[in-house]
Amino acid sequence: MNLKKIALLFALSTSVVYAQVTSTEYISTQHHFKLSPGVDEKDYLANTIIFKVNEDFRNNCSLHAIENTSLTQTLNYLGASGLVKKFPNHQLPAKRENKLRQKFIDLSLIYEFTYTTKVSVEKAANLLLKSGILDYAEPHYLPHLDYQPNDPQATTNGQYHLNKINAYAAWDISKGDTNIVIGITDTGTEPTHQDLFANIKHNYADPMDGLDNDSDGYVDNYTGWDVGMNDNDPSWEGNPHGVHVSGCAAASTDNLTGVAGSGFDCKFLPVKIADAGGALISAYEGIIYAADHGCGIINCSWGGSGGGQFGQNAIDYATINKDALVVCAAGNDNVSTPHYPSAYNNAFSVASTTSNDNKSSFSNFGYTIDVCAPGSNINATYPGNSYTQLSGTSMASPVAAGAAGIVKAMFPQYTALQIGEQLKATCDPINAATLGVYAGKLGKGRINLFQGATNVNAKSVTMMNRLVTDGNDGVYVGNDTLQISGNFVNFLAPLTNLVVTLSSTSPYITILNNSFPVGAMTTLQQVSNSATPFRVKISPTSPANVAVTFKLNFTDGAYSFNYYFIEVINVDYINVTVNDISTTITSKGRIGFNSEAQADGLGFKYKNGRQLLYEAGLMIGTSGSKVSDMVRGANSGTTDNDFSSIQRVSQTIPSVNSDFDLAGAFNDAVAGSPIGVRIKHKAYAWNTPGNTKYVIVEYKISNTTASSLSNLYAGIFADWDIDDSSFASNRAEFDVVNKMGYAYYTGTNGLYTGIQLVSNTAPVLHYAVDNIAGGAGGVDLTDGTSESEKYSTLSTNRAIAGATGNGVDIIDVVSSGPFTIAPGDSVTVAFALLAGDSLLDLQQSAQNAQTKYDSLGPLALSHVENVKGGFAVYPNPASDKLNIELGQAANGTLKIYNYSGQIVYDCMLSTFNDKIFYQVDVTNYPSGIYFIQLVNADGVELQKVVVE
Repeated sequence: MNLKKIALLFALSTSVVYAQVTSTEYISTQHHFKLSPGVDEKDYLANTIIFKVNEDFRNNCSLHAIENTSLTQTLNYLGASGLVKKFPNHQLPAKRENKLRQKFIDLSLIYEFTYTTKVSVEKAANLLLKSGILDYAEPHYLPHLDYQPNDPQATTNGQYHLNKINAYAAWDISKGDTNIVIGITDTGTEPTHQDLFANIKHNYADPMDGLDNDSDGYVDNYTGWDVGMNDNDPSWEGNPHGVHVSGCAAASTDNLTGVAGSGFDCKFLPVKIADAGGALISAYEGIIYAADHGCGIINCSWGGSGGGQFGQNAIDYATINKDALVVCAAGNDNVSTPHYPSAYNNAFSVASTTSNDNKSSFSNFGYTIDVCAPGSNINATYPGNSYTQLSGTSMASPVAAGAAGIVKAMFPQYTALQIGEQLKATCDPINAATLGVYAGKLGKGRINLFQGATNVNAKSVTMMNRLVTDGNDGVYVGNDTLQISGNFVNFLAPLTNLVVTLSSTSPYITILNNSFPVGAMTTLQQVSNSATPFRVKISPTSPANVAVTFKLNFTDGAYSFNYYFIEVINVDYINVTVNDISTTITSKGRIGFNSEAQADGLGFKYKNGRQLLYEAGLMIGTSGSKVSDMVRGANSGTTDNDFSSIQRVSQTIPSVNSDFDLAGAFNDAVAGSPIGVRIKHKAYAWNTPGNTKYVIVEYKISNTTASSLSNLYAGIFADWDIDDSSFASNRAEFDVVNKMGYAYYTGTNGLYTGIQLVSNTAPVLHYAVDNIAGGAGGVDLTDGTSESEKYSTLSTNRAIAGATGNGVDIIDVVSSGPFTIAPGDSVTVAFALLAGDSLLDLQQSAQNAQTKYDSLGPLALSHVENVKGGFAVYPNPASDKLNIELGQAANGTLKIYNYSGQIVYDCMLSTFNDKIFYQVDVTNYPSGIYFIQLVNADGVELQKVVVE
C-alpha cells in the first residue's frame, strides 16, 4: 500500500472484532520488530521510539528511568534523551479482564524517548528488545493528511447522506442523548462555529481559572484538549479537516442553521492531535485522552500503513478498559491492503459509498471493513462559520460515528462492541458488496440508522481469539495439518441453532473437518471449538507463500454472516530447532530471517535464549561492481534482493545425512547486474552429543553463463548483536586453526558466535567490520553498503573489530575464494554457523563440525538428486500387509520411517529367488504417511507409502 498516509482521512480507514482479517491482530513481539511493508521516514517521527516494559519489571520503573543494565547501556549508546512515561497518571488496571475475558490494557509502563545516534528506528527498536524486559519497541508512527479535493460542481446545501442512511426516520424514534459524547480526534475544530459550539461537550469540573480543578493532569480542559501541542485550545491549525469531520458527526441539528450531524443531540469532544502545521503527531494519544474523558464513541478519520503494538494498545484500551467504540476511516487508496488504525483488532472500520450506494472510487476495501457509510460529497461545517462539501472515508467515518451515538442512546445497556455489531447487523446490502473484486470486502453493507436504532432482534456472532497451529514449528508447509480454533461470541439476540462452517476456494488446501455445531446461544455467551477444531491439510504442490482466504459462515435460521481470515501457507523458509541452535534457512540466501525487514524467521538463538543476530546471508562476488546477495544495500535503510528461489527449501524426510536435512535452489537472475550463478543449497543439523551447537550450510555454485567466472568469492555476511546488553560491547576476531571468524560479548559470561569454513575447495578469508561511523579504519557501512564494500569484505582480510575499549557494534564476513568456474561447472563452499558459552566451547564445536562435514562424503552431495525409489511397494495404501520387492539382490539396509522421521522398521537385506522380498505387518501402525528407505552400494532410494 502507498503509505504516504496514516492520513487524515478525507478518505481513510477502520475495523473491530471488527477487522475481520485477524492477520492484523497484534501480540507481544518481545524479541523482534519490523516496519510494516511500505513504511518509510515520512510515516514516523525521526529518532523517536515508543516502548512498553513487561509487567514483571514494574518495580524497576519510575517516571524517567528503568533500572536495567542492558536497557540502560542501549539507551546510552543511542544517545537517548527525554525518556518519560507517556501516561504518568495511569495505574495498573484493578481487574485483569472484562466479561468477555478480554484482557484490560495497562498504559502505565509505556515510555517514549528520542535519540541522537545514526541508527535506524528499526535497528534501535530491536536493540532495545534485546534487553528482554520489553513487550514491544517501535517508532512513533505519524499519520498524514489524506483527502479527496472538493467537487466544484457539487451543490453546497444538500445532505443526501442523511436520507440514504434513513436518519430522519431514526430521529423520529431517538435524537440521541446529550450525555453521549463522540470524541473527534483530528486537526482541531472551530469552537465558535455557529453550527458546532452548542454541541461541544464542556468539562464543567474544570472551568477556565488556571487550575486543574478535577485533578486529571490537564489544566483548564474545559473545551477539549490539544494533545498535539499540550494545551487547552483545540482550535484547528494547519488543516481545517477536523472542522468538517466534527460537523459530519455532531453539527447542531434542528437549530435552523446550516447542516445536521448524524448524531443529532449527541455532544462531541474536540481532541486535537496535530501540531501547528497539521501533522498528526499525537494520534493514538488522542484516542486515549478521549477514552479517559468520557467519550463512548471515538472517531478517527486518519490512518496509514504503519501499524504497531502501541496503536493496538490504544484501540484495546479504549474498547476494553473504557468501553468506547473506536470508529475509523478505511483509507482512500482504493486498495485492500491493511490500513491502520482501521485494520486493528477491535477497531470499527468504515468504507465510503456514493449517493447511488456504489463504492466511492477512492475508498479502500477488504475483509477488515465492517460497514460502509456515505463519504462522497458530504456537506458539513467549515472554518469561518461556513460549509463545504468534502469526500473521503474521513467523512464516512464520522457519519457512522454519529449513527453509533444514536444506537448507544437506544441501547444504553450495550457494550461498545455490541453497539458496533448492532450497527453492522442492521446494514442495507449494496450491490458492490456481492459483485466481483468487492465481494465480501465492503463489510455488511451501508448503515441503516433506523434499523440500527429499532431492530431488537438483530443477530450478530463472530470469532474472537482465533488460534491456528500446525502441531510443530508454526511454519505452515506442504502436508502440514492445521488446526483452527477460537471463541464464538454471540453479541446480540439469542440464537437457537448456530452452525459454523469453514470453507475456502483455494485449490491448495483440503478441509478435513469443516463444521462445528454450536447450537443455542444466549446474548454475550461464548463457545469454543478448541476440543474439536477445524482441520485443514496443506497440499505439498501449493506455490510458495500463497495467501489462502478462509471463510467462516455463521448460520442460525435465516441469519447468515461470513467472517474471513487469511493464512499464508507453504512459506519459503524452514525453521531449524533440532538442537541448541534455533535459526531459519530460507529459499533465497538469507539466513535467520526470510524478509528484508528481519522478520519471518527465528534469527539466530542459542539454547532458545535471546536474539543474537540482526541480519545474515550469502554473498557471491566477482568484482567491486558485481556482488549478488540479499543483505543491506548501497543506500542506508535499503536491502539488495539479488537472489530468487527456483526450488523452495524443504526438509528431506526421512533425513539422510543429519537429524534435519534441508535442500533448495536459487539463482541471481533477478539481480540488477547478475553474475550468472545457480546455487543448490543444503543445510544439516544434528542433535547428537558434541554436535548440538552448530548448523552447517552448503552451497554448490554453478556457472550458468557462456564465459568463465574468475575472482569469485562466496561468503556469509552476519551482523551479530550478541548477548543481553548493548550491541556496542561486541568484538570480532579470527581463529586461523579452525578457519573461523567469531564474535562475542565482552562482558562477564558473554556468549560467542562463529562462522567457520568447513569446505576445502579454496582458502578462507575473514573480514571484521567496525559498524560505526568511519569504520575505525575499515569499510564504513553505516551510510549504506556498496557493491565495492561488499567485495572488499569478501576478498580481503581484516582480523579484528571492536578492538578498543569494551567493543562496538560489529559485522563479520567469512568467505572462501578465489574461484574460477568454467561454463557449466560448479564449486562447493560450506560453512558452520556456531554458538557457545566460551571460546573453548566454540572451538570444540568447530572441530566437531569439521569432522562431521568431512564424514558426509559424496552422499551429502548427491542424496537429493539420487532419491528415485526403484523398487516395488504394494498395496499402496496398505492396511495390514505391506510387500516390498526389489528387482535384484543387494547388500544394504531397509528402513521404514514415520512422517516425524522416527524409524519404525529396520533390517539388513537378504536374498530370495534372486530378488529381495519383504512383507511387513503394518496392522498396528497409526494411519498416515511413511517412507521406505533402501541404502546400498548404488546410493539411497526412497518411496512413500500410505497406511490406512
